Amino acid sequence: MDNPFHLMSICAGLGGGDLGLRLAIPSVRTVVFLEIEAYCIEELVSAMENDLLDAAPVWTDLRTFDGRPWRGRVHCILAGYPCSPFSCAGKRLGSADPRHLWPEVGRVIGEVEPPLVFIENVAGHLGLGFDIVRSELQAMGYLVEAGLFSAAEVGASQERCRLFALAYQPGARYDGAREHVRTRFEQHGRELADPWHGFI
Repeated sequence: MDNPFHLMSICAGLGGGDLGLRLAIPSVRTVVFLEIEAYCIEELVSAMENDLLDAAPVWTDLRTFDGRPWRGRVHCILAGYPCSPFSCAGKRLGSADPRHLWPEVGRVIGEVEPPLVFIENVAGHLGLGFDIVRSELQAMGYLVEAGLFSAAEVGASQERCRLFALAYQPGARYDGAREHVRTRFEQHGRELADPWHGFI
């Protein structure tokens, strides 16, 4: 993949997801970050200044962001929206939690219509709310592959199990990105034939 692969990073945090996707797809270039937390924004800007992340604008309010001007300009949306509504460490209020941002994330996905959407969240989201996320993505025309994966599986000293989902438009042109990610994934020893890995 020699052509630039443009990424929109929603709820970007410190940019860890962007760095991870760059490892999988070296041509990834983040073209816009959406992040509200002042500390995270400060760290994103610092990382840009130190050439650790791509220089790109940071939009601070997801609820006022209009994705329509980005349609046709973004290959993938990366969304690590807040886990608080679904986490076992919280009250698990789901859609009743004021921090529940999936409706806004889903709106932006519908406005941008990227060929790929990559989602990361806590494992608890699988049993609370992810069925809605999956069905809404499917209603937009995406196929969805998802599973639970731990940091320990790639050599980390902690379990840190997370839900990862890849939604893609069948037949859409995205420069082989999905196949490239699958190849890299298989090189690290995990096969995606059964993406739910026995959790459902």
